[in-house]
Amino acid sequence: MLGIVIAAHGNLSEGFKSAAQVIFGVTDNMECVNLNLGDDIEALGAKINTAVDKVDQGDGIIVLTDLLNASPYNQSLLMTNQMEERRKDSVYVLSGINMPMVLETINHQIIGTPFHEIADQISYQGKEGVNVWHHSPMDFIEEDMDF
Repeated sequence: MLGIVIAAHGNLSEGFKSAAQVIFGVTDNMECVNLNLGDDIEALGAKINTAVDKVDQGDGIIVLTDLLNASPYNQSLLMTNQMEERRKDSVYVLSGINMPMVLETINHQIIGTPFHEIADQISYQGKEGVNVWHHSPMDFIEEDMDF
């Protein structure tokens, strides 16, 4: 089964997991790693490594992080780079986590998508899940004129 690790600032990772459980029910093989105010950054790397070890069932691991080039992301990369070559190939680290990415990852875990196809699909869903809407009075005037 695909392993999932969410590493983020504050309790954000726990929030994503909690929200996913509202939608999917119990989430399997998922660990959360939090970086709280005053935490040691190197200890964060050790916590991420422990979480990866815990979810590693031999089917690959997705590590979702909140910010590109921030501590959870950087420590995930450092941890992955310290792995033996064979194991490095079984880990993808993604940044910019949002709810569509979490749900997409869980969905691929459930349906058993081949590991090396998953990361691009997660990234795609993350980008597609962002939208901008703004109310403009002109929209309503133009719509009213269509009668």
